[in-house]
Amino acid sequence: MFNLRLYKLPTIRMNETQEIRKRFLHAVKLGTGGSYLLMKEYPRMDFSKEIIKGAVNNFAYDSQSEGSRSKYIYRLIKKSNNKEEINRKLLDVIVDTKEDYWGLYQLFDLAVLIHKDGNLKALESIIARFEKNRLEEYDFCGQEQLMEIGGIEELLIVAETIGEILYTDKDANEDSWTVDEFQKRNKSIDVNDILKKKGKDNKFIKAYYDSIIKNKCKPYRKIKPIKYSYELIKDKIQANKFRFISTERANDLSHDEVLKLAYDFLNAKINNKKENYLKFFAKRSFPLDRKVLLKIAQSKNPRKTRLVEFAVESLSFFKDTEIRALGIQKIKEIKNPCVYLPLLVSNYQKGDSKLLKDLIDRSNNFDYIHALIYGILDIYSANKTKECKEPLEAMYDKMNCGIHRIDILEILHENNVLCDRIFLEMQYDSDFKTRKLYRKIKKSGRQ
Repeated sequence: MFNLRLYKLPTIRMNETQEIRKRFLHAVKLGTGGSYLLMKEYPRMDFSKEIIKGAVNNFAYDSQSEGSRSKYIYRLIKKSNNKEEINRKLLDVIVDTKEDYWGLYQLFDLAVLIHKDGNLKALESIIARFEKNRLEEYDFCGQEQLMEIGGIEELLIVAETIGEILYTDKDANEDSWTVDEFQKRNKSIDVNDILKKKGKDNKFIKAYYDSIIKNKCKPYRKIKPIKYSYELIKDKIQANKFRFISTERANDLSHDEVLKLAYDFLNAKINNKKENYLKFFAKRSFPLDRKVLLKIAQSKNPRKTRLVEFAVESLSFFKDTEIRALGIQKIKEIKNPCVYLPLLVSNYQKGDSKLLKDLIDRSNNFDYIHALIYGILDIYSANKTKECKEPLEAMYDKMNCGIHRIDILEILHENNVLCDRIFLEMQYDSDFKTRKLYRKIKKSGRQ
């Protein structure tokens, strides 16, 4: 029988209740399933304050990319013995919250779940807060959620509220996306016809209707990717418009084209031009003497550039004692040497896991930990070893980014070092990809 107590964070001098609460809130901030398992282990303990904190604040590292954690939070609410009291407080909070867009967006999503669970007051709270969007000090939010659970009356509230803004600000506009989605859910009515008729007697609804008709969303079309060539990349670099290239697109170029770019890089005199060439060679191996890149990596980074960073990434293709020595030196000497981690991608050696684990243990700061994730993942994606266990588990226990957590878990699983504790937490994770991976592994026969 697996014992949940085995995964406690390092013991701190406080009574057991405080320690459990701290572990719970930490898991909520990370978005891991440890929070739900703690509620199962301590069914009589009241985690209401911690749940509310996780509901009001979207703790995801990149809230915009990761999105709302409302379903994750609502699972905890439903597990709580104080479900109704928590819901009541959240519906009160949503009405009064002025700012913090992504936290507010999550609150609106929670209100939708509360409404779908049978609490009709949720719709009242959504409407009350949405109508405050007219006020300058309130972040605009809630349109999607109100139209998701509302009917035609709520649609008209949206139209009038946004229409008032459009009527006042002639430079503002509204596209048809939310109305189109509402129409898909309400096929029995002609939404545009209703808005058009109501607009005859209401100047704000008319402004809204006119805007969505003028800014009609077009059906999504998959765009065929552009085949990259030497000429295209050279032109973009010269115009200072070269931003990013994937490994797949970098591989579009022939060896001769890559060689021409390498010589162009050697002849470049301006730092931002050199930087743009190195963006390419961070994705495709540099075909000339690597010492040119190593010299840049050993130097001080020029102001307002990322020259050293891209030179280091370009060196990740090469196995070389000098490159490894520089990587080890920087990891040991610099407070946050995240930029230099790619130097170990092709130069990792047995025992380096301790070096990386010590690096991770330097801080619990979310920014510090997230800065390490790309390099750590690249190292262990290129080097299949059971040694990945300790560093990756340390990252898992400190990182509040659900987007990259799945990458950690996949590498642990591929190396057959995914522990029972983390495996059990995966089924209640905030990220759907992690929950999907759990089901896949379980289906494969893991108990």
